[in-house]
Amino acid sequence: MSAEPQIKIYQDDITPFLQRLPAFLLLPFKPAPLIMIAGLSALSIVTVFAFGMFRGLLMLFFLRYAYAVMEMASMGKLEPKWDDITIWGNKDKRPYKQNLVFLLYFVLMIVVSAYAIKPDASVSAAASKAAAASSRLPAASLQASPGNDAYPARRPATPDEDDDSAEQDEQKTISQYDMTGPKVSDGSDEAARRLAMREAELTYGTQNGAKTNGMEEESSNQPRGRMDRFMAPDVHFAKWFYLVAILFALPIPAAVMVLAIEDNAWRALNPATALFFIRGMGASYFVVWAIFGAVLLAIEGLRHLIPPTWSPFVSVPLMTFLNFYLILATYSMMGYVLYQYHQQLGLHVAVDFDTHRDKAKAQDNAAPASSDPFIQRIDALLMKGELDAALRILEDEMRYERGNLSLNEKLYQLLQRKGDEKRICEQARRYMLVLGKAGYHEKAMHMLNELKKRDPAFEVQPDDILQVASSSFATNDFKGAMNLIQGFDKKNPKHTDIPAVYMLAARLSGDHFRKYAQAISIVNVILQRYPDASVVAEASTYLEKMQKMLAALPPAAPAVSS
Repeated sequence: MSAEPQIKIYQDDITPFLQRLPAFLLLPFKPAPLIMIAGLSALSIVTVFAFGMFRGLLMLFFLRYAYAVMEMASMGKLEPKWDDITIWGNKDKRPYKQNLVFLLYFVLMIVVSAYAIKPDASVSAAASKAAAASSRLPAASLQASPGNDAYPARRPATPDEDDDSAEQDEQKTISQYDMTGPKVSDGSDEAARRLAMREAELTYGTQNGAKTNGMEEESSNQPRGRMDRFMAPDVHFAKWFYLVAILFALPIPAAVMVLAIEDNAWRALNPATALFFIRGMGASYFVVWAIFGAVLLAIEGLRHLIPPTWSPFVSVPLMTFLNFYLILATYSMMGYVLYQYHQQLGLHVAVDFDTHRDKAKAQDNAAPASSDPFIQRIDALLMKGELDAALRILEDEMRYERGNLSLNEKLYQLLQRKGDEKRICEQARRYMLVLGKAGYHEKAMHMLNELKKRDPAFEVQPDDILQVASSSFATNDFKGAMNLIQGFDKKNPKHTDIPAVYMLAARLSGDHFRKYAQAISIVNVILQRYPDASVVAEASTYLEKMQKMLAALPPAAPAVSS
């Protein structure tokens, strides 16, 4: 029987989420998700008759399901089923809170864009040049433009005028802009006038098009109306705007994941939440962020891939199905990422890792490796699938060997396989104390953390405080140790552990906080009040040590009187 207990942490054994991407892409095609997506896609046909109404309700209903899938995946339940995802008629408000997160992001982008917008320098120069040229034109030389009061109105045609006269007028209008035409000497600079008109034409376009080499070519720039001519030039954003946009978008996946596991809008809106997830996940968070952003862009891009000639009775359900498919695959991936990093994030999981279960099955099917006859007997029962019988025999044996490390570890493992949370917590507490007494303080602290994850309301009992605080002190968790023993004598005035608790408090004061006088005071209390305690010898030795440390301190500077 091994004297060294082996507590296995399977955090590193779980398959990284990037290696499971095909599983996430196939998950929406499993029975329960497929029924959900297909059913809502079929219902989206109703929105065609209702002119797009009720689409928001369908999205709201589906997001509730997607959040439930993410939450279940974060606890290790990777197979969505109807019996463990109760979305029918619930009051889940996570989709509304998600909309609040996205709305805040867009508002911030609008505010920042107001400072980042900049006019295009080349367009501004061209517009200024055209405006300067137009200002030099005589008012009478401007060609009439229909519907524009700034130009003289064209003479209305008489009934006996035919199309030929109109064509002659049009040719006349075009010829007056011809740079090769004869110059008219009317006392003004005709060449400058023609040059200005040509620049204005190139800038604003011609009215009826221009003829080149005998063929008519319509201008791509139609005449601008009054509002178009006075519109601001083209603009672009400063380079720093895109960096700010990325920085503001970085917390969005963390906000969505917090809503899934905590349903807390304030934490979702807190930028510090993203830092917490980045510290816990490392580079994986940025990969999740990139995938999340790519999916959002893909959902928007799908609108342009479906031909507009398709019937809405085909395009609307198809678009709904594709959108819901991408959302569900992404949300299930994000839930699995939470599951992968649950230890770093401090999350409670309902089931163990896949690789853990595989290892347990392999161990059960293998030949017994232990040389201890009792452990071989337990393993033989496990190979036959008789878990309950193995548990009964093991618990019966432990009535006589409660402090046995190997038996406590084995019992804890079997209870985890059975999944009885109440008995798991009870055995975890016993195993934690046995580990502490045997000097395996780091493993004892690991068990304490497991207890707190499984039962957030767990509190260390008075009989266990000394042992747990000693393990905390041994692992340099001085603050945790102090919190455990603080006020112990007042809460438990007749407890037999008071002298040992005082001794631990003296060590905390002297060894960690360097308060030697305080440590001496606490040790004197032990020697005076509890002369028969088991820690008296330790207290006497520690008293001498603290007195030497206090004497070695430099004398305090005398107070200066005013």
